[in-house]
Amino acid sequence: MCQWKRKEKPRSWMMVKMYNRMVYVDGIDITSALIASHISIGDVHRASPWSKVLAVQKEGAEFISNSLNFEDFPIFSLHPTRPLPPITVPSFHYQNQAIYVNDIHVTGVSTAGIVQVGGIEHIDSLSRTKHFRVLRDEQ
Repeated sequence: MCQWKRKEKPRSWMMVKMYNRMVYVDGIDITSALIASHISIGDVHRASPWSKVLAVQKEGAEFISNSLNFEDFPIFSLHPTRPLPPITVPSFHYQNQAIYVNDIHVTGVSTAGIVQVGGIEHIDSLSRTKHFRVLRDEQ
């Protein structure tokens, strides 16, 4: 079976061969899913979650909106390193067989994380976070 997926460029299409397996999950309990996280049940061709976060933690109840820009911090302009080449691992392929899962409990998935029941052909994930702590003595 084939699925048609649109590429990033307009008016161009590619054909993606995927195994369409049935997935049976008795129960799934996810307490929190935040900031570009993915939750998928079934086979997925590609997952590309990414996030850029400026996290400011400040003492006291007063909030003053200071302008922070991603361009001001070099971590956000760095190019990601190339991934390592794939390794060959002995595996068994049960094509078109259903996946049966009892219960799943996930406390949290966040910041470009993935919870997947099934297969993913390609993962391209990126997360950049810059933390700030503003203490009263520094104000």
